[in-house]
Amino acid sequence: MGINSLGVFWYHGIMSDNIKFSVIMPTYGVGDYIGDALGCLMMQTYDNFEVIIVDDCSPDKSGDVARSFLERDDRFYYYRHDHNMGVSAARNTGIEKATGDYILFLDPDDLYERNLLRVCAAMLQRNPVDLLVYSFTEDYRNSEGRVEYMKGISLENMDYDDDTVTTNDPALIHKMVMQMEEITMLGYPWNKCYKTSVVKENGVRFQDIKHVEDILFNCDFLDYVNSLTVINDVLYHYRNQGQPRLTGGAIDDYFELQKIRVKRIYDQQQKWKSCDFEVLGILSKEYFRSFQSAMVRQLEAGAKCDDILAWCKKQQGTEAYRELRKYLPNDSKIIKFLYKPLAEGMFGTALTRARLMGYTKHHFPGLFNRAKQIR
Repeated sequence: MGINSLGVFWYHGIMSDNIKFSVIMPTYGVGDYIGDALGCLMMQTYDNFEVIIVDDCSPDKSGDVARSFLERDDRFYYYRHDHNMGVSAARNTGIEKATGDYILFLDPDDLYERNLLRVCAAMLQRNPVDLLVYSFTEDYRNSEGRVEYMKGISLENMDYDDDTVTTNDPALIHKMVMQMEEITMLGYPWNKCYKTSVVKENGVRFQDIKHVEDILFNCDFLDYVNSLTVINDVLYHYRNQGQPRLTGGAIDDYFELQKIRVKRIYDQQQKWKSCDFEVLGILSKEYFRSFQSAMVRQLEAGAKCDDILAWCKKQQGTEAYRELRKYLPNDSKIIKFLYKPLAEGMFGTALTRARLMGYTKHHFPGLFNRAKQIR
């Protein structure tokens, strides 16, 4: 270790500065994957961080694998709940234990670049914003772990030419929030660095609700965000290998939860006075995409067609349906094929296409994964 002419400390050739990261990792049933994730953290090219592993009473070897890293690296900490409480409670436990300047919520069944923390530190050193968002890939793997389809989600998808966009302009922040939402960059917690003081001083926590707890947390955090950076660097790899996700599983009230998501974003944009036609178009697409997905899920569960059609009629009578149908764009083939029939009340046609999507999902998963990414 030494000091250069600028007074910056170096450790084994790696720059170390005052920014400390708290990496919070909820753990449940990921024994086949968590070793890879913790290995990615152990090999980070940035030194100043802590890893807070919260074992939510995992029934498999996850805890044993996690504890083995404590023996090799004193930056790793392990906590175990007395009983299973869910991923939100595990992340909230991590927040209470966090001592860093910024918090990252990384999933234990994904992979991260070795320079994840170094890149984030460099950006935050330059601009210590409330929220830093980095780019990622969604990797769809076969049973052998080989990537069959990869989709990149980045700043470039938001039509920015620069490698980095940093702003403290509220109007631009509000616009970028919706741009991120449209390309699925907003809802996840694992592609973001959150300023710890903003989280703790405002009591921002994950709600005990299934499936949409991540986006609700992000919306709550965004209520207090005064500065934002989004970078084009791909630093995270979401691994979809058919494994049960921490926030996955059967969701009986899937569409009701999605409506909560849409309403929360709508209410926030209204509060910001930025809920224009573009925002409503994005929310309309999200609403009818979830509507169609809910029909597929009902078919998979063995629901009768008459019952599904009756359910569609019931949704047609809601205020959300009546309002959002007015703003559905007509700018893509997927919207015209899957969502337009729903918005026009052609539920028989929509059901036929939902059956087609279900068939494709079951027999041609690669094609289905590509199709569902189209926004």
